[in-house]
Amino acid sequence: MKFKPVRMSKSASGGGIDLTPIVDVVFNLLLFFAVTLSFAATSGGINVNLPSASSADPVEAEQVTVNMTQDGKLFYNDQNVDIEGLAARLKEVKNKESIIIIRADNTVPHGKVVQVMDTVKAEGLSKIAIAVDQAPPADSTHDNGQ
Repeated sequence: MKFKPVRMSKSASGGGIDLTPIVDVVFNLLLFFAVTLSFAATSGGINVNLPSASSADPVEAEQVTVNMTQDGKLFYNDQNVDIEGLAARLKEVKNKESIIIIRADNTVPHGKVVQVMDTVKAEGLSKIAIAVDQAPPADSTHDNGQ
């Protein structure tokens, strides 16, 4: 069977490149980056309600983050661990001058925070910081009713 070639007239449009696949790819890339950035924008991915302190200063150094959530979960650099797993991870820290930042939710019992601090100290790490939200300075010019 012999087919005749189809000839398009010069006046017919459609001789260009189909842009639909290109637009689809660009749209998918845009969605991918938008969703990825929305997950990356959260602070460590773990929602913790920090207490406030007016004397809080930002920490700038090599750091390890330990998060403690209100439902009792413990995270080492955004990975869920138990207290024994935390000790094992802290043993792997090569720089013993690293700062360990403890981000404990406002509702976590004090004893649990102390237990984590004790675990950090037991692994030879002595630089511990407690993360807090910056609170407005207290008004020191109050009147005692005199």
